[in-house]
Amino acid sequence: MGDISDETANLMMVWHLWLGALFTLNFVGYVLFAPERFAVTLKNLLEWDKNTIMWFRNFGGYPRRFFKIPFGPVEVPPQGRYNGGQKMSYLIFLAAVVYLIASGWLLWLGAPLLGKTVFYWLFITHVWGSFIVTAMVTCAHIPLALLSMEHFKGIWRIGSGDISYEAAEHHAPTWVKRDVVKVVEK
Repeated sequence: MGDISDETANLMMVWHLWLGALFTLNFVGYVLFAPERFAVTLKNLLEWDKNTIMWFRNFGGYPRRFFKIPFGPVEVPPQGRYNGGQKMSYLIFLAAVVYLIASGWLLWLGAPLLGKTVFYWLFITHVWGSFIVTAMVTCAHIPLALLSMEHFKGIWRIGSGDISYEAAEHHAPTWVKRDVVKVVEK
């Protein structure tokens, strides 16, 4: 791989800035236009109980189920809306998104106000933060979503993205028992 031209580098930076602005609008739009949904999601992510912690003893049974690795106990403790791994990774995603947005805008618009050292470390952590999030999405989030057919269908479903009551009951029994109301169609 050789060097790229200044023109190409500038074009890539313009694309980066536009995508960063879109990324910001996406997150801010979610928080501003669906505050109840954001609050419920945050509430579910921040509720950690004994079963959430116990999920990590066998990583939800994923090593045993998908890779035939007998890791930890066979039984997976009942989980809420999100299991322990989802809570941990989504909280990391959320923190990273907020950090990438803040550091990105500071690097772009605040650069003249920052000292060289602050700019340098903001740049380094912005780049590495994006690499880490990309790796988490590519190596864990997407493959695990694709391993569950109900979740896979939910990704591509047009509309609310609801899953069946039975699938919710199987994957998140604590959440179903506590928060979900079953609607029976006549």
